[in-house]
Amino acid sequence: MKRNWLNLSVNWNPQLLRELKGCLKTQNILLAIAISLLGQFVLFMYFQIQLPVRVTPLKYYANRYCTGNSLRGLPECLTDGFDNVIINWQLWSLDIFILLSIIGSFTLLAGGTYLLINNLATEQRRDTLNFIRLSPQSPQSILWGKMLGVPILLYLAGLLAIPLHLWSGLNAQIPLIMLLSFYAIAIAASCFYYSGALLFGLVGSWLGGFQAWLGSAMVLGFLILTQQAFASDTSADFPFAIFRLINPYYLIPHSDVSSIFPSDNPKFTNFHWFTIPLGASFLTTVCFALLIYFIGTYFIWQSLQRCYLDSNATMLSKQQSYLLTTCFAVTTIGCANWQSLVVSQTASRYVMVENIACLIFLDLWLFLYLIAAVNPHRQTLQDWARYRQVSFRKGLRDRKLIKDLIWGEKSPGILAIAINAMIAVSCLSLFILVSWVDVDDKINALISLAFAGSLAVIYAALAQSLLFMKNKHRLFWASGGVGAAIVLPVLILVILFHNPEQNSFLWLFSVVAPLMTLYPSGNHISPITLFLAILGHWSTVGLLIFQLMRNLRKAGESATKAMLASNTNS
Repeated sequence: MKRNWLNLSVNWNPQLLRELKGCLKTQNILLAIAISLLGQFVLFMYFQIQLPVRVTPLKYYANRYCTGNSLRGLPECLTDGFDNVIINWQLWSLDIFILLSIIGSFTLLAGGTYLLINNLATEQRRDTLNFIRLSPQSPQSILWGKMLGVPILLYLAGLLAIPLHLWSGLNAQIPLIMLLSFYAIAIAASCFYYSGALLFGLVGSWLGGFQAWLGSAMVLGFLILTQQAFASDTSADFPFAIFRLINPYYLIPHSDVSSIFPSDNPKFTNFHWFTIPLGASFLTTVCFALLIYFIGTYFIWQSLQRCYLDSNATMLSKQQSYLLTTCFAVTTIGCANWQSLVVSQTASRYVMVENIACLIFLDLWLFLYLIAAVNPHRQTLQDWARYRQVSFRKGLRDRKLIKDLIWGEKSPGILAIAINAMIAVSCLSLFILVSWVDVDDKINALISLAFAGSLAVIYAALAQSLLFMKNKHRLFWASGGVGAAIVLPVLILVILFHNPEQNSFLWLFSVVAPLMTLYPSGNHISPITLFLAILGHWSTVGLLIFQLMRNLRKAGESATKAMLASNTNS
Protein backbone atom coordinates (compact mmCIF):
# COMPACT_ATOMS: atom_id res chain seq x y z
CA MET A 1 0.00 0.00 0.00
CA LYS A 2 2.79 2.43 0.88
CA ARG A 3 4.60 1.61 -2.37
CA ASN A 4 1.43 2.25 -4.38
CA TRP A 5 0.96 5.59 -2.60
CA LEU A 6 4.54 6.59 -3.38
CA ASN A 7 4.15 5.57 -7.02
CA LEU A 8 1.00 7.67 -7.24
CA SER A 9 2.83 10.66 -5.77
CA VAL A 10 5.70 10.23 -8.25
CA ASN A 11 3.33 10.09 -11.20
CA TRP A 12 1.24 13.05 -10.04
CA ASN A 13 3.92 15.39 -8.71
CA PRO A 14 7.55 14.27 -8.32
CA GLN A 15 8.46 17.50 -6.53
CA LEU A 16 5.81 16.78 -3.88
CA LEU A 17 7.33 13.35 -3.27
CA ARG A 18 10.78 14.94 -2.94
CA GLU A 19 9.50 17.35 -0.30
CA LEU A 20 7.59 14.63 1.55
CA LYS A 21 10.68 12.45 1.74
CA GLY A 22 12.62 15.33 3.24
CA CYS A 23 9.95 16.26 5.82
CA LEU A 24 8.14 13.05 6.76
CA LYS A 25 10.79 11.50 8.95
CA THR A 26 9.77 9.54 12.00
CA GLN A 27 11.08 12.01 14.55
CA ASN A 28 9.49 14.94 12.72
CA ILE A 29 6.11 13.20 12.53
CA LEU A 30 6.18 12.27 16.21
CA LEU A 31 7.19 15.81 17.16
CA ALA A 32 4.33 17.34 15.12
CA ILE A 33 1.83 14.92 16.65
CA ALA A 34 3.13 15.58 20.17
CA ILE A 35 3.01 19.37 19.78
CA SER A 36 -0.52 19.28 18.34
CA LEU A 37 -1.96 16.94 20.97
CA LEU A 38 -0.14 18.62 23.84
CA GLY A 39 -1.30 22.04 22.68
CA GLN A 40 -4.90 20.87 22.47
CA PHE A 41 -4.65 19.30 25.90
CA VAL A 42 -3.26 22.49 27.45
CA LEU A 43 -5.97 24.57 25.78
CA PHE A 44 -8.71 22.21 26.92
CA MET A 45 -7.42 22.10 30.50
CA TYR A 46 -7.08 25.89 30.60
CA PHE A 47 -10.78 26.27 29.87
CA GLN A 48 -11.58 23.35 32.17
CA ILE A 49 -10.15 25.20 35.16
CA GLN A 50 -12.18 28.27 34.22
CA LEU A 51 -15.38 26.41 35.06
CA PRO A 52 -17.05 27.15 38.43
CA VAL A 53 -16.00 24.75 41.16
CA ARG A 54 -18.56 22.93 43.23
CA VAL A 55 -18.85 24.62 46.60
CA THR A 56 -21.39 24.17 49.37
CA PRO A 57 -22.57 27.77 49.77
CA LEU A 58 -23.11 29.10 46.26
CA LYS A 59 -24.67 32.32 47.40
CA TYR A 60 -23.14 35.37 45.74
CA TYR A 61 -20.78 33.18 43.75
CA ALA A 62 -20.35 34.32 40.15
CA ASN A 63 -18.51 32.93 37.15
CA ARG A 64 -18.38 33.70 33.46
CA TYR A 65 -19.87 30.32 32.58
CA CYS A 66 -22.76 30.44 35.04
CA THR A 67 -26.35 31.11 34.01
CA GLY A 68 -27.87 33.41 36.63
CA ASN A 69 -28.44 37.14 36.69
CA SER A 70 -25.49 39.47 36.36
CA LEU A 71 -23.60 39.97 39.61
CA ARG A 72 -20.78 42.52 39.47
CA GLY A 73 -20.38 41.99 35.76
CA LEU A 74 -20.53 38.18 35.89
CA PRO A 75 -23.49 35.78 35.90
CA GLU A 76 -24.46 34.41 39.28
CA CYS A 77 -24.01 30.67 39.69
CA LEU A 78 -27.16 28.58 40.06
CA THR A 79 -27.46 24.94 40.99
CA ASP A 80 -29.82 22.14 40.04
CA GLY A 81 -31.58 19.75 42.39
CA PHE A 82 -28.38 17.77 42.94
CA ASP A 83 -26.33 20.83 43.94
CA ASN A 84 -24.48 20.76 40.62
CA VAL A 85 -23.63 24.12 39.11
CA ILE A 86 -25.61 24.86 35.95
CA ILE A 87 -23.00 25.70 33.31
CA ASN A 88 -23.40 27.53 30.04
CA TRP A 89 -21.72 24.87 27.95
CA GLN A 90 -22.49 26.67 24.71
CA LEU A 91 -20.45 29.70 25.76
CA TRP A 92 -17.65 27.52 27.09
CA SER A 93 -17.43 25.58 23.83
CA LEU A 94 -17.54 28.80 21.80
CA ASP A 95 -14.54 30.22 23.67
CA ILE A 96 -12.57 27.04 22.95
CA PHE A 97 -13.60 27.13 19.30
CA ILE A 98 -12.62 30.76 18.72
CA LEU A 99 -9.27 30.60 20.51
CA LEU A 100 -8.38 27.38 18.69
CA SER A 101 -9.35 29.05 15.39
CA ILE A 102 -7.13 32.06 16.08
CA ILE A 103 -4.11 30.01 17.15
CA GLY A 104 -4.53 27.56 14.28
CA SER A 105 -4.97 30.10 11.49
CA PHE A 106 -2.18 32.41 12.65
CA THR A 107 0.23 29.50 13.16
CA LEU A 108 -0.66 27.97 9.81
CA LEU A 109 -0.08 31.19 7.87
CA ALA A 110 2.99 32.55 9.67
CA GLY A 111 4.63 29.14 10.20
CA GLY A 112 4.00 27.97 6.64
CA THR A 113 5.38 31.25 5.28
CA TYR A 114 8.60 30.74 7.22
CA LEU A 115 8.99 27.14 6.09
CA LEU A 116 8.45 27.94 2.40
CA ILE A 117 10.82 30.92 2.31
CA ASN A 118 13.45 29.03 4.27
CA ASN A 119 13.12 26.06 1.92
CA LEU A 120 13.68 28.24 -1.16
CA ALA A 121 16.60 30.01 0.53
CA THR A 122 18.18 26.64 1.29
CA GLU A 123 17.66 25.48 -2.32
CA GLN A 124 19.34 28.65 -3.62
CA ARG A 125 22.19 28.42 -1.12
CA ARG A 126 22.90 24.82 -2.15
CA ASP A 127 22.42 25.76 -5.82
CA THR A 128 19.84 23.00 -6.29
CA LEU A 129 17.06 25.34 -7.44
CA ASN A 130 18.65 25.74 -10.86
CA PHE A 131 18.91 21.97 -11.09
CA ILE A 132 15.17 21.70 -10.37
CA ARG A 133 14.49 24.27 -13.11
CA LEU A 134 16.16 21.96 -15.62
CA SER A 135 13.75 19.12 -14.82
CA PRO A 136 10.92 18.39 -17.30
CA GLN A 137 8.31 19.34 -14.68
CA SER A 138 6.20 22.41 -15.32
CA PRO A 139 6.67 25.44 -13.03
CA GLN A 140 3.15 24.94 -11.69
CA SER A 141 3.92 21.35 -10.74
CA ILE A 142 7.13 22.27 -8.93
CA LEU A 143 5.67 25.23 -7.08
CA TRP A 144 2.54 23.33 -6.07
CA GLY A 145 4.73 20.48 -4.91
CA LYS A 146 6.57 22.85 -2.61
CA MET A 147 3.39 24.48 -1.37
CA LEU A 148 1.83 21.13 -0.51
CA GLY A 149 4.94 19.34 0.70
CA VAL A 150 7.08 21.81 2.63
CA PRO A 151 4.48 22.66 5.33
CA ILE A 152 3.24 19.05 5.53
CA LEU A 153 3.99 18.82 9.26
CA LEU A 154 1.89 21.93 9.86
CA TYR A 155 -0.91 20.31 7.87
CA LEU A 156 -0.59 17.17 10.01
CA ALA A 157 -0.77 19.16 13.25
CA GLY A 158 -3.79 21.06 11.93
CA LEU A 159 -5.61 17.90 10.89
CA LEU A 160 -5.17 16.46 14.37
CA ALA A 161 -6.83 19.58 15.80
CA ILE A 162 -9.92 19.34 13.57
CA PRO A 163 -11.84 16.89 15.83
CA LEU A 164 -11.61 19.24 18.84
CA HIS A 165 -12.35 22.21 16.63
CA LEU A 166 -15.44 20.61 15.11
CA TRP A 167 -16.64 19.29 18.47
CA SER A 168 -16.37 22.69 20.14
CA GLY A 169 -17.97 24.47 17.19
CA LEU A 170 -20.94 22.13 17.03
CA ASN A 171 -21.39 22.29 20.82
CA ALA A 172 -21.42 26.07 20.48
CA GLN A 173 -24.38 25.59 18.13
CA ILE A 174 -22.54 26.96 15.09
CA PRO A 175 -24.09 25.57 11.88
CA LEU A 176 -21.98 23.04 10.05
CA ILE A 177 -22.08 25.10 6.83
CA MET A 178 -20.42 28.00 8.69
CA LEU A 179 -17.72 25.70 10.02
CA LEU A 180 -17.04 24.38 6.52
CA SER A 181 -16.98 27.97 5.24
CA PHE A 182 -14.26 28.82 7.72
CA TYR A 183 -12.22 25.83 6.54
CA ALA A 184 -12.60 27.11 2.98
CA ILE A 185 -11.35 30.52 4.12
CA ALA A 186 -8.36 28.89 5.87
CA ILE A 187 -7.46 26.95 2.70
CA ALA A 188 -7.84 30.02 0.47
CA ALA A 189 -5.82 32.18 2.88
CA SER A 190 -3.07 29.54 2.95
CA CYS A 191 -2.90 29.49 -0.86
CA PHE A 192 -2.73 33.30 -0.95
CA TYR A 193 -0.08 33.78 1.75
CA TYR A 194 1.95 30.74 0.70
CA SER A 195 2.01 31.96 -2.91
CA GLY A 196 3.28 35.30 -1.65
CA ALA A 197 5.90 33.48 0.42
CA LEU A 198 7.16 31.58 -2.65
CA LEU A 199 7.36 34.82 -4.63
CA PHE A 200 9.22 36.56 -1.81
CA GLY A 201 11.54 33.59 -1.59
CA LEU A 202 12.39 33.85 -5.30
CA VAL A 203 12.89 37.61 -5.56
CA GLY A 204 14.23 38.35 -2.07
CA SER A 205 17.21 36.02 -2.04
CA TRP A 206 19.52 39.05 -1.68
CA LEU A 207 18.32 39.34 1.95
CA GLY A 208 20.20 36.16 2.86
CA GLY A 209 19.37 34.26 6.05
CA PHE A 210 17.20 37.12 7.29
CA GLN A 211 14.70 36.51 4.51
CA ALA A 212 12.58 33.77 6.12
CA TRP A 213 12.32 35.56 9.46
CA LEU A 214 11.36 38.81 7.75
CA GLY A 215 8.67 37.16 5.63
CA SER A 216 7.02 35.30 8.50
CA ALA A 217 7.27 38.36 10.76
CA MET A 218 5.55 40.47 8.11
CA VAL A 219 2.68 37.99 7.84
CA LEU A 220 2.27 37.60 11.59
CA GLY A 221 2.60 41.34 12.13
CA PHE A 222 -0.04 42.04 9.49
CA LEU A 223 -2.48 39.56 11.02
CA ILE A 224 -2.01 40.87 14.56
CA LEU A 225 -1.97 44.54 13.54
CA THR A 226 -5.16 44.33 11.50
CA GLN A 227 -6.83 42.28 14.25
CA GLN A 228 -5.97 44.89 16.87
CA ALA A 229 -6.51 47.98 14.69
CA PHE A 230 -10.04 47.16 13.56
CA ALA A 231 -11.35 45.21 16.55
CA SER A 232 -13.15 48.27 17.94
CA ASP A 233 -14.19 49.79 14.62
CA THR A 234 -17.94 49.49 14.13
CA SER A 235 -18.07 50.62 10.49
CA ALA A 236 -18.09 48.09 7.67
CA ASP A 237 -18.51 50.55 4.77
CA PHE A 238 -14.88 51.57 4.82
CA PRO A 239 -12.00 50.91 2.36
CA PHE A 240 -9.95 49.24 5.09
CA ALA A 241 -12.60 46.51 5.20
CA ILE A 242 -10.37 44.85 2.59
CA PHE A 243 -7.94 44.07 5.42
CA ARG A 244 -10.65 42.23 7.32
CA LEU A 245 -11.49 40.16 4.27
CA ILE A 246 -7.91 38.86 3.99
CA ASN A 247 -7.52 38.19 7.72
CA PRO A 248 -9.17 34.86 8.71
CA TYR A 249 -9.72 36.22 12.23
CA TYR A 250 -12.65 38.32 11.04
CA LEU A 251 -14.36 35.39 9.36
CA ILE A 252 -14.38 33.05 12.36
CA PRO A 253 -18.04 32.09 12.80
CA HIS A 254 -19.81 32.93 16.04
CA SER A 255 -23.00 31.74 17.70
CA ASP A 256 -25.58 33.84 19.49
CA VAL A 257 -23.79 33.96 22.85
CA SER A 258 -21.26 36.54 24.03
CA SER A 259 -17.79 35.08 23.82
CA ILE A 260 -14.65 36.46 25.45
CA PHE A 261 -13.81 37.33 21.84
CA PRO A 262 -16.48 39.85 20.82
CA SER A 263 -19.09 38.18 18.64
CA ASP A 264 -19.42 41.33 16.55
CA ASN A 265 -15.75 41.28 15.55
CA PRO A 266 -16.45 40.63 11.89
CA LYS A 267 -18.77 43.65 11.81
CA PHE A 268 -19.80 42.80 8.28
CA THR A 269 -23.48 43.32 9.02
CA ASN A 270 -23.53 46.68 7.24
CA PHE A 271 -20.88 45.81 4.67
CA HIS A 272 -21.74 46.92 1.14
CA TRP A 273 -19.74 46.62 -2.06
CA PHE A 274 -20.97 49.22 -4.55
CA THR A 275 -24.21 49.32 -2.48
CA ILE A 276 -24.60 45.52 -2.78
CA PRO A 277 -25.33 44.25 0.77
CA LEU A 278 -22.75 41.44 0.85
CA GLY A 279 -22.61 41.59 4.64
CA ALA A 280 -26.28 40.66 4.99
CA SER A 281 -25.26 37.00 5.00
CA PHE A 282 -22.19 35.29 6.43
CA LEU A 283 -21.99 33.06 3.37
CA THR A 284 -22.03 35.97 0.89
CA THR A 285 -19.24 37.64 2.85
CA VAL A 286 -17.24 34.42 2.75
CA CYS A 287 -17.80 34.07 -0.99
CA PHE A 288 -16.59 37.63 -1.59
CA ALA A 289 -13.52 36.99 0.57
CA LEU A 290 -12.81 33.82 -1.41
CA LEU A 291 -13.06 35.86 -4.63
CA ILE A 292 -10.49 38.36 -3.32
CA TYR A 293 -8.17 35.52 -2.30
CA PHE A 294 -8.56 33.99 -5.77
CA ILE A 295 -7.76 37.26 -7.58
CA GLY A 296 -4.74 37.92 -5.36
CA THR A 297 -3.45 34.38 -5.76
CA TYR A 298 -3.91 34.55 -9.54
CA PHE A 299 -1.71 37.63 -9.93
CA ILE A 300 0.91 36.26 -7.53
CA TRP A 301 1.11 33.09 -9.59
CA GLN A 302 1.60 35.13 -12.75
CA SER A 303 4.62 36.65 -11.05
CA LEU A 304 5.75 33.28 -9.70
CA GLN A 305 5.82 31.61 -13.11
CA ARG A 306 7.69 34.50 -14.70
CA CYS A 307 10.34 34.68 -11.95
CA TYR A 308 10.76 30.92 -11.79
CA LEU A 309 11.33 30.55 -15.54
CA ASP A 310 13.66 33.55 -15.81
CA SER A 311 15.28 35.10 -12.75
CA ASN A 312 15.98 38.26 -14.78
CA ALA A 313 12.37 38.73 -15.87
CA THR A 314 10.11 41.31 -14.27
CA MET A 315 7.52 39.96 -11.86
CA LEU A 316 4.66 41.24 -14.04
CA SER A 317 4.37 42.16 -17.66
CA LYS A 318 3.05 45.63 -18.37
CA GLN A 319 -0.26 44.21 -19.60
CA GLN A 320 -0.68 42.26 -16.36
CA SER A 321 0.11 45.36 -14.31
CA TYR A 322 -2.71 47.29 -16.00
CA LEU A 323 -5.15 44.49 -15.25
CA LEU A 324 -3.94 44.25 -11.64
CA THR A 325 -4.39 47.99 -11.07
CA THR A 326 -7.89 47.89 -12.55
CA CYS A 327 -8.95 44.94 -10.39
CA PHE A 328 -7.42 46.48 -7.27
CA ALA A 329 -9.05 49.87 -7.89
CA VAL A 330 -12.50 48.36 -8.50
CA THR A 331 -12.26 46.11 -5.43
CA THR A 332 -11.08 48.78 -2.99
CA ILE A 333 -13.34 51.57 -4.26
CA GLY A 334 -16.30 49.21 -3.97
CA CYS A 335 -15.52 48.86 -0.26
CA ALA A 336 -15.83 52.63 0.25
CA ASN A 337 -18.86 54.22 1.89
CA TRP A 338 -21.10 54.50 -1.16
CA GLN A 339 -24.14 54.40 1.08
CA SER A 340 -23.32 57.76 2.64
CA LEU A 341 -21.42 59.47 -0.16
CA VAL A 342 -23.48 58.51 -3.20
CA VAL A 343 -26.80 56.92 -2.27
CA SER A 344 -28.06 58.91 0.71
CA GLN A 345 -27.20 62.33 -0.80
CA THR A 346 -26.28 63.53 2.71
CA ALA A 347 -22.54 63.07 2.39
CA SER A 348 -20.28 64.91 4.80
CA ARG A 349 -16.86 66.27 3.98
CA TYR A 350 -15.29 64.22 6.77
CA VAL A 351 -16.59 60.91 5.37
CA MET A 352 -15.35 61.72 1.86
CA VAL A 353 -11.92 62.83 3.10
CA GLU A 354 -11.60 59.75 5.27
CA ASN A 355 -12.47 57.39 2.41
CA ILE A 356 -10.19 59.06 -0.14
CA ALA A 357 -7.27 59.12 2.32
CA CYS A 358 -7.69 55.39 2.97
CA LEU A 359 -7.92 54.61 -0.75
CA ILE A 360 -4.75 56.60 -1.45
CA PHE A 361 -3.00 54.72 1.36
CA LEU A 362 -4.01 51.38 -0.16
CA ASP A 363 -2.88 52.51 -3.62
CA LEU A 364 0.50 53.50 -2.17
CA TRP A 365 1.20 49.86 -1.29
CA LEU A 366 -0.05 48.71 -4.67
CA PHE A 367 2.35 51.05 -6.47
CA LEU A 368 5.28 50.05 -4.30
CA TYR A 369 4.65 46.50 -5.49
CA LEU A 370 4.20 47.63 -9.11
CA ILE A 371 7.48 49.58 -9.00
CA ALA A 372 9.25 46.40 -7.93
CA ALA A 373 7.28 44.19 -10.32
CA VAL A 374 7.42 46.20 -13.57
CA ASN A 375 10.81 47.94 -13.60
CA PRO A 376 13.45 45.73 -15.32
CA HIS A 377 17.02 45.39 -14.07
CA ARG A 378 20.30 46.54 -15.57
CA GLN A 379 21.05 43.64 -17.91
CA THR A 380 17.57 43.71 -19.42
CA LEU A 381 17.71 47.48 -19.89
CA GLN A 382 21.16 47.21 -21.46
CA ASP A 383 19.91 44.63 -23.96
CA TRP A 384 16.97 46.87 -24.79
CA ALA A 385 19.24 49.90 -25.24
CA ARG A 386 21.53 47.93 -27.58
CA TYR A 387 18.53 46.79 -29.60
CA ARG A 388 17.35 50.39 -29.92
CA GLN A 389 20.82 51.51 -30.98
CA VAL A 390 21.13 48.76 -33.61
CA SER A 391 17.67 49.58 -34.95
CA PHE A 392 18.64 53.23 -35.22
CA ARG A 393 21.85 52.39 -37.09
CA LYS A 394 19.83 50.33 -39.55
CA GLY A 395 17.68 53.35 -40.30
CA LEU A 396 14.62 52.30 -38.30
CA ARG A 397 12.88 55.22 -36.66
CA ASP A 398 11.43 55.44 -33.21
CA ARG A 399 7.85 55.12 -34.38
CA LYS A 400 7.39 52.08 -32.16
CA LEU A 401 9.15 53.54 -29.15
CA ILE A 402 5.98 54.59 -27.35
CA LYS A 403 4.36 51.24 -28.09
CA ASP A 404 7.44 49.49 -26.76
CA LEU A 405 7.44 51.59 -23.60
CA ILE A 406 3.77 50.78 -23.00
CA TRP A 407 3.79 47.06 -23.82
CA GLY A 408 7.41 45.93 -24.17
CA GLU A 409 8.90 43.39 -21.78
CA LYS A 410 12.41 44.88 -21.62
CA SER A 411 11.76 48.61 -21.88
CA PRO A 412 11.87 50.92 -18.82
CA GLY A 413 8.74 50.73 -16.68
CA ILE A 414 8.25 54.44 -15.93
CA LEU A 415 5.57 55.02 -18.58
CA ALA A 416 3.78 51.82 -17.50
CA ILE A 417 3.72 53.07 -13.91
CA ALA A 418 2.34 56.39 -15.16
CA ILE A 419 -0.43 54.56 -17.03
CA ASN A 420 -1.23 52.54 -13.92
CA ALA A 421 -1.38 55.79 -11.97
CA MET A 422 -3.82 57.21 -14.52
CA ILE A 423 -5.99 54.10 -14.19
CA ALA A 424 -6.10 54.38 -10.40
CA VAL A 425 -6.61 58.16 -10.46
CA SER A 426 -9.41 57.85 -13.04
CA CYS A 427 -11.30 55.34 -10.91
CA LEU A 428 -10.91 57.46 -7.79
CA SER A 429 -11.88 60.60 -9.69
CA LEU A 430 -15.10 58.98 -10.85
CA PHE A 431 -15.93 58.07 -7.26
CA ILE A 432 -15.27 61.66 -6.17
CA LEU A 433 -17.35 63.18 -8.96
CA VAL A 434 -20.45 61.06 -8.22
CA SER A 435 -20.32 61.73 -4.47
CA TRP A 436 -22.66 64.30 -2.92
CA VAL A 437 -20.10 66.73 -1.50
CA ASP A 438 -19.37 70.37 -2.21
CA VAL A 439 -17.54 71.37 -5.36
CA ASP A 440 -14.63 72.79 -3.35
CA ASP A 441 -14.18 69.47 -1.57
CA LYS A 442 -14.21 67.63 -4.90
CA ILE A 443 -11.57 69.97 -6.31
CA ASN A 444 -9.34 69.47 -3.27
CA ALA A 445 -9.74 65.70 -3.59
CA LEU A 446 -8.88 65.75 -7.29
CA ILE A 447 -5.78 67.85 -6.59
CA SER A 448 -4.71 65.33 -3.96
CA LEU A 449 -5.01 62.58 -6.57
CA ALA A 450 -2.79 64.57 -8.91
CA PHE A 451 -0.10 64.74 -6.22
CA ALA A 452 -0.50 61.04 -5.46
CA GLY A 453 -0.09 60.10 -9.13
CA SER A 454 2.95 62.32 -9.62
CA LEU A 455 4.62 60.89 -6.50
CA ALA A 456 4.09 57.37 -7.81
CA VAL A 457 5.84 58.27 -11.06
CA ILE A 458 8.70 59.99 -9.18
CA TYR A 459 9.30 56.90 -7.05
CA ALA A 460 9.14 54.70 -10.17
CA ALA A 461 11.68 56.86 -12.03
CA LEU A 462 13.98 56.89 -9.01
CA ALA A 463 13.78 53.11 -8.64
CA GLN A 464 14.40 52.55 -12.36
CA SER A 465 17.45 54.81 -12.28
CA LEU A 466 18.90 53.00 -9.26
CA LEU A 467 18.20 49.59 -10.82
CA PHE A 468 20.41 50.61 -13.76
CA MET A 469 23.42 51.13 -11.50
CA LYS A 470 26.53 49.02 -12.06
CA ASN A 471 26.65 48.24 -8.36
CA LYS A 472 25.89 44.57 -7.68
CA HIS A 473 23.79 45.62 -4.67
CA ARG A 474 21.49 47.76 -6.82
CA LEU A 475 18.39 45.96 -5.46
CA PHE A 476 19.34 47.12 -2.00
CA TRP A 477 20.03 50.64 -3.26
CA ALA A 478 16.74 50.81 -5.15
CA SER A 479 14.73 49.62 -2.14
CA GLY A 480 16.61 51.91 0.20
CA GLY A 481 16.41 54.84 -2.19
CA VAL A 482 12.64 54.64 -2.60
CA GLY A 483 12.22 54.09 1.14
CA ALA A 484 14.39 57.10 1.88
CA ALA A 485 12.47 59.24 -0.63
CA ILE A 486 9.26 58.37 1.23
CA VAL A 487 10.44 58.66 4.83
CA LEU A 488 13.33 61.16 4.97
CA PRO A 489 11.52 64.27 3.64
CA VAL A 490 8.80 63.82 6.24
CA LEU A 491 11.31 63.36 9.07
CA ILE A 492 13.33 66.40 8.01
CA LEU A 493 10.24 68.59 7.67
CA VAL A 494 8.89 67.43 11.03
CA ILE A 495 12.19 68.40 12.67
CA LEU A 496 12.44 71.77 10.92
CA PHE A 497 8.76 72.71 10.68
CA HIS A 498 6.37 71.19 13.20
CA ASN A 499 3.25 72.62 11.56
CA PRO A 500 2.54 71.59 7.93
CA GLU A 501 0.67 74.89 7.44
CA GLN A 502 4.05 76.60 7.70
CA ASN A 503 6.20 76.25 4.58
CA SER A 504 3.44 74.22 2.96
CA PHE A 505 5.29 74.40 -0.38
CA LEU A 506 8.06 72.16 0.96
CA TRP A 507 5.56 69.72 2.45
CA LEU A 508 4.01 69.30 -1.00
CA PHE A 509 7.20 67.51 -2.10
CA SER A 510 6.77 64.77 0.53
CA VAL A 511 4.56 61.70 0.66
CA VAL A 512 2.00 63.61 2.75
CA ALA A 513 1.27 66.00 -0.14
CA PRO A 514 -2.04 64.28 -1.06
CA LEU A 515 -3.27 64.62 2.54
CA MET A 516 -2.49 68.32 2.69
CA THR A 517 -5.11 69.09 0.06
CA LEU A 518 -7.67 66.76 1.63
CA TYR A 519 -7.65 68.00 5.20
CA PRO A 520 -8.46 71.55 6.38
CA SER A 521 -4.87 72.73 6.12
CA GLY A 522 -5.11 72.21 2.35
CA ASN A 523 -7.61 75.06 2.09
CA HIS A 524 -4.89 77.54 3.08
CA ILE A 525 -2.63 76.60 0.17
CA SER A 526 -2.85 79.12 -2.65
CA PRO A 527 -3.47 77.95 -6.23
CA ILE A 528 -0.11 79.29 -7.38
CA THR A 529 1.62 77.23 -4.68
CA LEU A 530 -0.20 74.10 -5.82
CA PHE A 531 0.68 74.82 -9.46
CA LEU A 532 4.36 75.37 -8.68
CA ALA A 533 4.46 72.20 -6.59
CA ILE A 534 2.93 70.11 -9.39
CA LEU A 535 5.37 71.72 -11.82
CA GLY A 536 8.21 70.82 -9.46
CA HIS A 537 7.01 67.21 -9.29
CA TRP A 538 7.00 66.79 -13.04
CA SER A 539 10.30 68.63 -13.39
CA THR A 540 11.78 66.06 -11.02
CA VAL A 541 10.32 63.27 -13.15
CA GLY A 542 11.73 64.88 -16.26
CA LEU A 543 15.22 65.16 -14.78
CA LEU A 544 15.20 61.54 -13.64
CA ILE A 545 14.00 60.32 -17.04
CA PHE A 546 16.54 62.51 -18.86
CA GLN A 547 19.37 61.09 -16.76
CA LEU A 548 18.15 57.53 -17.25
CA MET A 549 17.79 57.92 -21.03
CA ARG A 550 21.27 59.42 -21.27
CA ASN A 551 22.72 56.47 -19.36
CA LEU A 552 20.76 54.06 -21.55
CA ARG A 553 22.02 55.74 -24.69
CA LYS A 554 25.61 55.50 -23.49
CA ALA A 555 25.18 51.86 -22.52
CA GLY A 556 23.57 51.07 -25.86
CA GLU A 557 26.35 52.76 -27.82
CA SER A 558 29.05 50.96 -25.81
CA ALA A 559 27.39 47.59 -26.22
CA THR A 560 26.85 48.19 -29.95
CA LYS A 561 30.47 49.21 -30.52
CA ALA A 562 31.67 46.13 -28.65
CA MET A 563 29.38 43.89 -30.70
CA LEU A 564 30.47 45.46 -34.01
CA ALA A 565 34.13 45.19 -33.03
CA SER A 566 33.76 41.50 -32.22
CA ASN A 567 31.98 40.88 -35.54
CA THR A 568 34.78 42.70 -37.42
CA ASN A 569 37.51 40.68 -35.71
CA SER A 570 35.75 37.43 -36.43
